[in-house]
Amino acid sequence: MMLAMKNLLREIVCFFKNTSKKALQNGAILASGFSLVLLVSSNGQGKECAGKRREAMECETVAMAGEVVEAFCLEPDLAEQVRKENQAYAQKGSFASSCQRIFEEGQRAVQKAQEEQEAQGKRQEQEKEEAVAACARVEPMQNELQIEPVNPYGGISITDKDYEALLRIVEAEAGGEDPQGRTLVAEVILNRVLAEQFASSVYDVVFERTGGSPQFAPTADGRYYTVEVMPETVKAVEQAIHGEDVSQGALFFSARSKAEKNDMAWFDRNLKWLFQYGGHEFYTLP
Repeated sequence: MMLAMKNLLREIVCFFKNTSKKALQNGAILASGFSLVLLVSSNGQGKECAGKRREAMECETVAMAGEVVEAFCLEPDLAEQVRKENQAYAQKGSFASSCQRIFEEGQRAVQKAQEEQEAQGKRQEQEKEEAVAACARVEPMQNELQIEPVNPYGGISITDKDYEALLRIVEAEAGGEDPQGRTLVAEVILNRVLAEQFASSVYDVVFERTGGSPQFAPTADGRYYTVEVMPETVKAVEQAIHGEDVSQGALFFSARSKAEKNDMAWFDRNLKWLFQYGGHEFYTLP
């Protein structure tokens, strides 16, 4: 009988050591209770084992019951139940005092597992709090960095006459450029409106003369009047009027490949070069 119980307990131990945590939750109470019934039965029905031989077998059986306790170490509540049942049995068994150490070791194992689980829970909670705090610090910084683009031309009063003049000069000067190139030319006109050195309205800037010479050649050679304003130019001008300045404040532009050498020499000598985009080079006052 004792040998059969030993074999059964050995199978129980192996089962729990190779069973998932979830499965342990579902079957732990039944298995632990069954193993304890076998232990109690061994105390009453193991009379065929006498003396030291019986005591050794009983101790070995209890030791295996201790392994069952250790199998529950990851389940503190179930381990607590097993421990209480083992203590109740230990008070009844005549051989329990000699094997008390086994139960004490099982209790320590359960306590250690429970402490480790609690410590892990505290660490996870602390990490979560630190992550939330870090996000709280980063979010205001991101909001501060998300600065809305500033439209420098919002204060310019543009009449219908000004608007038509802007469309025509952009089409005449940059009709062959992409949308960005057209927007840049429109912004040069708008930048001049804001600058003290030039006229104060779009129309006047477009038709302004210096030393008798036109600032923009299409107003003199007639292209200003003959161009057909394309939808792409309208979009580019709208972008210039309502968007941010992408021209770096440019006040001049010129197509070097088409300009007179003397004109370009004056640009290079008297102005500050900013950048080139498409067929135009852009400048400002030094």
